[in-house]
Amino acid sequence: MKTLNKQKIAVLGSGLTANAVALALSSLNLNIDLIQEKLTPKKLSNATLSISDASFKILENIGIRKNSSVFWPVKKITLFDNGNNQSQPDTEFYNIDQKKYLSYIVKKNNLEKLITKKLTNINVIKNKVSSIEDKGFLKKIIFKNKKQLEYNLIIATEFEYLKLLSNEEKFNWNYSETAYTFLIYHTKIDNHCARQFFLEDGPLAFLPISNTTTSVVWSVQNKSKAEKIIHNVKDRLNFLRNISSNFYQINTCSKDLDYFPLTFEFLKKTVLSRTIFLGDITHKIHPIAGQGWNMTLRDIDILVKDLKDNINKGYDIGDINLLKEFEKKTKTSNLLFAVSIDLIRKSFRAQSPAISSLRKKSFSLASQPEIMSKIINIADKGLRI
Repeated sequence: MKTLNKQKIAVLGSGLTANAVALALSSLNLNIDLIQEKLTPKKLSNATLSISDASFKILENIGIRKNSSVFWPVKKITLFDNGNNQSQPDTEFYNIDQKKYLSYIVKKNNLEKLITKKLTNINVIKNKVSSIEDKGFLKKIIFKNKKQLEYNLIIATEFEYLKLLSNEEKFNWNYSETAYTFLIYHTKIDNHCARQFFLEDGPLAFLPISNTTTSVVWSVQNKSKAEKIIHNVKDRLNFLRNISSNFYQINTCSKDLDYFPLTFEFLKKTVLSRTIFLGDITHKIHPIAGQGWNMTLRDIDILVKDLKDNINKGYDIGDINLLKEFEKKTKTSNLLFAVSIDLIRKSFRAQSPAISSLRKKSFSLASQPEIMSKIINIADKGLRI
């Protein structure tokens, strides 16, 4: 059967996931339209992403190269189970192979710029989608200006398209927490260690992005004492200096805060007729382990491999049976992984003596080389069943 290499895909979205999947698909000799609303320029953000070593290989496969000024390597992750100014962590993770990094920290803005620069062969359509309809063996997109286009497959990456495609059923709950991100500037150190403090009002993470700058992600319980501290720059600085003085000599911090409410959301159906959903709209998890976008990258990698195989076999890329095969490869594994992250978050929120004792035993167990290696492998590559 002849390969249908002129099939058309519409990628819906204006964020990092949409741009990444469009770039990944550009190698498949298909007609790709990246459909975005006309947006006002985004403000500069201090938000960062943690990208595992395995996930970075996926980025390299789509043309993103390691750049030491953009991607900062992490050699070790240390965990502290209380808010005291401890010099020794309760446990730590590192690769026994010293040449291999655990992850890379990157400013989200910088990664978006790198990917956007690579989209030279992608047709970008700046228009608002009004509705999406089935039309025989195709999907028809109707725009606000009445223009209509037809596609073999639609890949949606943002929440607004769920309603248009009648796919809003999901598992979800509210953490009653808000994640705040900002930068601290400190004296020069060998800054390749990520640190996480599990505090009474929520986990506090220090993620290195240079030898003099560290990104802070503080997931704060709503209406807590910490919420008041974080909105006052002077109080925030004093608190951070007190808790981290064994590791950083902090000079100042960024005044602006990036923040977003924390929820657990998992889409019950990740494929529909000629439609695939990708990114945060399919799995939105707590940032405690820095795994959110790694899950998305793994999904993109599987999708591209599946599409390439189906194109080579001459198949219709929008066939629902083929899409369900993709869902089968990703959905259950992602759900198990997401629930595991949720359980980790809950275990550190619990303050009872019994749970605290169990955590200490878990830390001791995780320090054993064989167990540590397995944990690192799961964090690096995710769960696949």
